[in-house]
Amino acid sequence: MKLLLRHWWQRWRMPELRLLFIALIVSVTVVTTVGFFASRVENAMQQQARQLLGGDVVLVSSRPITPDYLQQAQALGLETAHTTSFPTMVSFGEQLQLSQLKAVSGGYPLRGELRVAPAPDSPEITVTGQLPGRGELWAEARLFAALGAKPGAQVQVGRSNFTLTQVLTHEPERGNNLFQLAPVVLMNAEDLPATQLLSPASRASFSQLFAGDARKIQQWQTTLKPLLKPTERIRTVKEDLASVQQTLQRSTRFLGLAAVLSVVLAGAAVVLTATSLMRRQLSAVAVLKAMGMSRQQVLWDHAVSLLLTALLAAAVGVLLGLLLQWGLGLWLAQSLGKVLPAPGAMPALNGLLTAVILLLGFALPPLLRLVNTSPMQILQGALQQPSQALWVAVVSVLLAVLGLLWLQARDIALAGMVLLGLVAGVTLFWVLAVWLLTAAQRLGKRAGWGWMPALGRSRRAILLVVVFATGLFALLLLTTVRTDLLERWQETLPADAPDHFLINIQPAEVAPLQQFLAAQSVNAAFYPMIRGRLVAVNGKPVTPQALEDQRAQRLLEREFNLSSSADFPASNVLLQGQWFDTGVSGFSIEKGIGETLKFGMGDTLTFDIAGQQVTQPITSVREVRWDSMQPNFFVIAAPGSVDNMPQTHITSIHLGEKKPLVTALIRQFPSVTVIDVGAVLAQIRGLIEQVSMAVQGIFVFTLLSGVVVLVAALQSQQAERRREIAILKSLGARRGLLQRRIWGEFLLLGGLAGILAGALAMSVGIVVGYFLFDLPVHLSVWPVLVGGVSGSVLVGVAGYWNLRGLLDVLPLGLLKA
Repeated sequence: MKLLLRHWWQRWRMPELRLLFIALIVSVTVVTTVGFFASRVENAMQQQARQLLGGDVVLVSSRPITPDYLQQAQALGLETAHTTSFPTMVSFGEQLQLSQLKAVSGGYPLRGELRVAPAPDSPEITVTGQLPGRGELWAEARLFAALGAKPGAQVQVGRSNFTLTQVLTHEPERGNNLFQLAPVVLMNAEDLPATQLLSPASRASFSQLFAGDARKIQQWQTTLKPLLKPTERIRTVKEDLASVQQTLQRSTRFLGLAAVLSVVLAGAAVVLTATSLMRRQLSAVAVLKAMGMSRQQVLWDHAVSLLLTALLAAAVGVLLGLLLQWGLGLWLAQSLGKVLPAPGAMPALNGLLTAVILLLGFALPPLLRLVNTSPMQILQGALQQPSQALWVAVVSVLLAVLGLLWLQARDIALAGMVLLGLVAGVTLFWVLAVWLLTAAQRLGKRAGWGWMPALGRSRRAILLVVVFATGLFALLLLTTVRTDLLERWQETLPADAPDHFLINIQPAEVAPLQQFLAAQSVNAAFYPMIRGRLVAVNGKPVTPQALEDQRAQRLLEREFNLSSSADFPASNVLLQGQWFDTGVSGFSIEKGIGETLKFGMGDTLTFDIAGQQVTQPITSVREVRWDSMQPNFFVIAAPGSVDNMPQTHITSIHLGEKKPLVTALIRQFPSVTVIDVGAVLAQIRGLIEQVSMAVQGIFVFTLLSGVVVLVAALQSQQAERRREIAILKSLGARRGLLQRRIWGEFLLLGGLAGILAGALAMSVGIVVGYFLFDLPVHLSVWPVLVGGVSGSVLVGVAGYWNLRGLLDVLPLGLLKA
């Protein structure tokens, strides 16, 4: 073992091993930083999203929840709280108002905040950890306006009297039911029995909230699901909050894409440095073999050195990854006031495995090729023929890349698809590089550019173009997706996004309300809303009991909110069929509802609307952006086809600083229900802001990987460059000619690599953006232009900087180095 360590220390003095060590450190650092930071951001986003639920998991039932669930959760150390909600009347003198009473227990909310104000239109304050006292109620401003009451007023609920003490401005679960018709009234759960409102026949909703360690929450969910009764269901962020989930899904996919591309760049850097290291070991291996060392001993000697290098690099890389993600998290906390939760330990293990897989997968083939060659062949510079070791190299590299991709994606099918894409991309780069370099060489000869090196058949030049193109492709693809993704988020929630919904607008009130809003310079588009129950598909009756999916059962148990419009909704995308023409009938459905309830284009739907049945075919399918904060509908009927049905209208408006206008609106239109979604909007904005910062930060780390690939590619060929420059100097080449030759070669190689990378990034970006991030398809040539210019400049400057020190060295000094 001492001998092996001594040999490693001797090799450590070689610049190639130190470069390999640096490449591994940067590779592990990038992978672990992305992993740690992505883990923290994802945990933070999940926490932010769970604030809209009030807990990590919510168990909802139409019947009182058995205490057994609570006891099992407490045994796992989970925090719990419960709520009971049902509609009831609140009376103030002679005034009566339907409200949604919500009785909450101590500890509510487990996630998120409660905010109140001392009076309507007064500044709100956070009171998380506090609840209404015994005999007190907190109510939304709508209740105060409807009753004409002020804080301190005495009201009656059931058989008990209460004091309205605070205006409820925000509660965590408000985002789950934006179209709650009745104003929410918050009550201490200990006061509920005295009201005598709750009975076995009451239509109440019982919720048990749970929060705690993620592992225990997952264990609890797994235990709970088989025990659920038909009246019970589990609510999570993924299932209930469509607008938030779309943001989480897109951001998680981007983080995964960034991590995968970082791994690809890391592999390119290691394979270049490892190949250069093996070339440097030619003479040493020849001597060892000549002295009688066996093939296995040579292999073991070098393998131990490489493995030790990988372990040391992994340790340093993981430590640097922890420090970098800590610094980035600290910066995020200072700039946004957002404190990220601690990451898990899995990224550290991924970093260690990444270093080992990179080294074994990419360094093993050149090492095997080296030890399988005889000493005489090594001294003559004739290594084992590539055909004899090609299959080992191909299999080793493919398995290594597949393993690295699986570490990031945790999905073997996805990793396999990405691997096939990478193989196809590298093959395409190689073929095009040969063709373009040959064409450039012919053009140079015709133009009389004597300073241009022979590139057409140079494997070195082809390899550099492929490596540079691969690195630039990863960066350009990430840039393209990142730019489009940030623009989509900004378009989703612009500064003037609607922050209030107006519902329950009677047809006769539409025109006066339009005039009222127009006088206040508030824009509004009104949509009819018709409530109907789906009763048949293709003439066959449908019942909830006939479906296995719980969400499908819930959809059939309630009434749909249908609408009718001649104009296609701006926040929708038409996937199939055509929008309505004048005088035609039909339904346009949202894609998800069709997939859940198993109907689609050409099927016929029958809705029961106030006792009347309406049957029409499905003529189009839409994709709905639920995060647009615009009125959206599962089903839209053709204009004029449901005009004679009972209906109300809905609109969304942006008030911003004009929020006090709500009071005047309610007084003039008392039947209109105003729903303030500003708090939900602010939470979603905060989530998007957090995600945007994460996207920007992780892009920087991937850019760092690209720089390492560039340096490794140049450094791996420096020995060959030294000999080449020495020969040219011996033949009389002056400094000016060598400078033009270096600049010309690297500007050309970088430009060609950038154009190839930009073209492929443009094509792949369209596919990835559409299928993974729901981005609109648009063709832009800027990746090709940016790739060509940036590739030429970056590679040209880096190439000259790498070789500038050799121009003033005498030929003999170059050959001795």
